[in-house]
Amino acid sequence: MVSHFVFLIRDSRSNPLVGMNPIRIQFMTQVVNNFQPHNTTSNSVHGTTLTSSHHLPLHNKRILDIGCGGGLLTESLSRLGASLVVGVDASTKVIEVAKRHSFHENSMLSSSSTDSVDNDQQEEEGEGNIRYIGGVTVEELATNWLSKRKEELQSSSTPTNNNNDNELFDIITALEVIEHVPNPLSLLNAASSLLKPNGILFVSTINRTMKSYSVAIVGAEYISGKVPVGTHDWNTFWSPEEVERMIVSESASNMKQIAINGMVIEPPFINMNWSLDDTDTDVNWIGAYQKK
Repeated sequence: MVSHFVFLIRDSRSNPLVGMNPIRIQFMTQVVNNFQPHNTTSNSVHGTTLTSSHHLPLHNKRILDIGCGGGLLTESLSRLGASLVVGVDASTKVIEVAKRHSFHENSMLSSSSTDSVDNDQQEEEGEGNIRYIGGVTVEELATNWLSKRKEELQSSSTPTNNNNDNELFDIITALEVIEHVPNPLSLLNAASSLLKPNGILFVSTINRTMKSYSVAIVGAEYISGKVPVGTHDWNTFWSPEEVERMIVSESASNMKQIAINGMVIEPPFINMNWSLDDTDTDVNWIGAYQKK
């Protein structure tokens, strides 16, 4: 797994992912509210000051953020009430960026607790309810996680609960990741294996169309310079139908597609303002898939 590029300056005009992040969060919280309503009491936090974590849209959720990079999405999910967010990336360098930012005054995370654990080549560090793991693929993480969970279940006479280290996840995100890995099906299979029943896998990527070549490669890389040249390969882009087939038909887990939305840039393009559009998945899109 190769992480997407990381910008240290979290400015939507410098980093397209920063501008995209709020609408990804909007889509995810809406889907969770619709398909996992038992722990959700609000479907929006924008413009509202919330004083109780019980009113946050991801209250008490266990979340795995695949290809977390510098922690942009990981921190956002943490602030929305999750009991645990595990950020994993194959690159140890970007995990170090994420760790440093989690201690930065602008991270908005509580600095009340930290936890550092070394295990083989995995490095984990937590800030509040966040744990970062670097230098490991999703497949390796899944094998290790499920092995420890099996040992835990065999040695315990009581059922696991939401606080067990090796409990499965309510939500898993793989956003802007599968177009950068050599075997997306393997990654998606590993991710699905870590979901609880009723758990939701979120995937976002770029569709393989002539429009996406013009926008994501020619426009973003060569004309505007918003993305480093060579970041994307048009041949590795995936359509919603292809991803659905991998997750629903070819996955070893029992999954179903529950929502799809396009993510489009609003003019003027220099400001990198994004919005959700359920009719336009020609370039960027995000989908949700639930474990039956």
